[in-house]
Amino acid sequence: MSNPYDKPTSTTSSILGPTLKFKGELTANEDLLIQGQIEGTINHSSSLTVGQDGQLKANVKAEYISVEGKVDGDLAGSKSVVVKEGADVKGNIYSPTVTLREGATFNGSIDMSGNELPAAKAPEKSASEKPSKQESRADDKEDSATKKSSSNKKRSASAA
Repeated sequence: MSNPYDKPTSTTSSILGPTLKFKGELTANEDLLIQGQIEGTINHSSSLTVGQDGQLKANVKAEYISVEGKVDGDLAGSKSVVVKEGADVKGNIYSPTVTLREGATFNGSIDMSGNELPAAKAPEKSASEKPSKQESRADDKEDSATKKSSSNKKRSASAA
């Protein structure tokens, strides 16, 4: 039985083959099938399918997202996200409709609240790419100042 939220397959779509390796920001407006390896961010306005051979280390934002391969990153589908049998997803899913098929592997959280989808951004740096202690201290000071100002905003917003 087919899922009523699956977008019908279009006859015109782009295919990124299994030998393709891409690093950076990918933007497209037509249906897209990814069989290669992508690292970075994907902002897409139509249907995106990660095929069985597809491997993403990316945050993805699209209208419809279907995963059959491997994704390490967040998925934000404005209409639906489907994680199919044999797929492996490590990341959060943001979509009003989410389908996790039997046999899929998923590790993350799901937000179906319908709130505005987060912008796709680059995956977080690994431990080997993290800044030095000196840079971290400067970042911590900035984060602390940001948290203080945002907590003041929260208090005033909750009092209203």
